[in-house]
Order: sequence, then C-alpha cells, then structure tokens
Amino acid sequence: FLTGKAEERLSFDIQREIAEALGYHDHPGLSAVERFMKHYFLVAKDVGDLTRIFCSALEDQQAKDAPGISGVISRFRNRVRKIPGTLDFVDDGGRIALASPDV
Repeated sequence: FLTGKAEERLSFDIQREIAEALGYHDHPGLSAVERFMKHYFLVAKDVGDLTRIFCSALEDQQAKDAPGISGVISRFRNRVRKIPGTLDFVDDGGRIALASPDV
C-alpha cells in the first residue's frame, strides 16, 4: 500500500513507516522498527511452523500405497522404523519423528 504497487517484500525504506503506522514505539534497547521487525519475524516463524504441520498432515491423509506387489508388501510392514545410532528418534514413513512423547 505504501509503495503504490503490488509488493511482497518488506524493504528497509518502508519498515519505519509501517512500524509507526502499527503503533510501535521506541523502548530502551530497541527502536520501534527493531521491535516491529522482531515481532514480524516471530509471527512469520509461527506461520511457517503451522504451515509445515498442516502440510504434513495433508500429505499423510493423501498418501497412497505403492501400486503392485510392493504396495501389498508395504501394508504388512511396520511404517515406523528405528534409526540406527539413536533411541530418541524413528523413521515414520520417511519423516524423522520422536520415538515417544517423553523425548
């Protein structure tokens, strides 16, 4: 909006204006724009984490068995396998997962 065109980057020249428009103020040790950017990155990280969790759940729901004899065999095989050299993690269908909730 500030640049007057479609823009997906939060460039340095507009960060201060956005911080002011959103009500961020200077505090001892951090300027308003530093506080805004810190908050922005924390929220963006949360969004990325939730997106990965959501996509992982969708992939699990949409996973299809391999066709043919390998598909039949895979149904009888344990999907979760131990990872050599660790007791805390397992291979769960190609993803690293915790071996138990207590880890």
